[in-house]
Amino acid sequence: MFDRRLLSNFDWYLLLLVLAITGIGLLSIHSASQGFGGATVYWTRQLTWVGVALILAFLAVLVDFRTIGGWSYVIQGVMVAILGTLILFDGSGSGVNRWFNIGPVAIQPSEFAKLTTVLAVAYHLRDSGRPGGLGLKQLAVPVLILLVPVFLIVRQPDLGTAVLLLLSTAPVLLLAGIRIRLLLTLTGAALIAVVVLMASFQLGTYRIPPQLPELLQERGASERIVQRARAALAREFSTRNELREAIFTEDAAGADGYLASIAERSFRPYISHVLRPYQQKRLLTFLDPDQDPLGAGYHVIQSKIAIGSGAFWGKGYGNSTQGALNFLPARHTDFLFSIYAEEWGFAGVLVLMSLYGLVILRGLLILYQTRDRFSAFLIMGVVSIVTAQVLVNIGMVVGLLPVVGVPLPFFSYGGSSMVSLMIGVALILNIRMRRFLWT
Repeated sequence: MFDRRLLSNFDWYLLLLVLAITGIGLLSIHSASQGFGGATVYWTRQLTWVGVALILAFLAVLVDFRTIGGWSYVIQGVMVAILGTLILFDGSGSGVNRWFNIGPVAIQPSEFAKLTTVLAVAYHLRDSGRPGGLGLKQLAVPVLILLVPVFLIVRQPDLGTAVLLLLSTAPVLLLAGIRIRLLLTLTGAALIAVVVLMASFQLGTYRIPPQLPELLQERGASERIVQRARAALAREFSTRNELREAIFTEDAAGADGYLASIAERSFRPYISHVLRPYQQKRLLTFLDPDQDPLGAGYHVIQSKIAIGSGAFWGKGYGNSTQGALNFLPARHTDFLFSIYAEEWGFAGVLVLMSLYGLVILRGLLILYQTRDRFSAFLIMGVVSIVTAQVLVNIGMVVGLLPVVGVPLPFFSYGGSSMVSLMIGVALILNIRMRRFLWT
């Protein structure tokens, strides 16, 4: 028999906040897709996904969250198997495979992996309370639960989602009580890795791409310069200045100065062999978007133009020039926020960011009211997923972070993201409804 106390403890406020963001997103998708052929397709598809997400969220609310937690290892095991299958069976033959295509529907398992990983880690840590905090021994299993899907997602390759998975799970481990010394060690190691990677693209040893001599020849370089470039190919380890001097020597400041700047943009750090070409371009574009304004830097430059042109009040719904004139690619997915900012200006952005802030604060309030560790860890994980995606997407579209394929939660076009996040919110609502039943 249905317990009426469940309905009386349902958090309608959180649900309405999420639906408000979703509604604004649907309107923005409709506006942003006007430049495409069959503009209503994306809007109607997203509306369908919202309906599916709400149905699955309703089902997730009906089942006790503790029962779902008991199945968390099985659910995570199935997800790992799906991610592994996705890599093994690359139907495109391109080495890039992130979706399962089922007829006209494309499903991205990595979006669901964020939620299943948080669920499994939270369930494992439910009895992990220790006076001195968690050490390496206690963290071995949750870290393994985390790193297996991270590895498989990186292999797809989808570095952005893998990083998001790490960012979403880290707060759960912090809440569980990681030892301060271990936390400082891991944080320091991560910061050093980031600094080394960034510095290597500026100060590290470089190599010349094989196509550089032909590129210089096409741009009118003399045969002397072309031959020097070919000779420099044999030098695997060189600094940026050494390569520049090896090719241009004293001519660099003269008529060949323009060619020297073209050559410099082609130099690639030796460490870049660990990154795929598109990942290198994204990092280099983040460091200097203007070095390739018509290529890798095009998205960010056009996104900034769209956001800036919105001014305070915006141009009005449906009046985005960057969208209607097809200047901004991926404007209905990862860069939908740019179109929204152009149409509604700073005032509209403030409203949207306030809604996200209220969703996050509401989630943290429910976390504060929980009575058990599993509930607290699970809520922290879901809130962290939403927070990380908001920060990364906004940082990406304004040029503060490298461009990665991260949608804005409940807002950008994408069925897998919508369904997984709605189920995550349903789990929070589930916990809120049943908090008084915990014994």
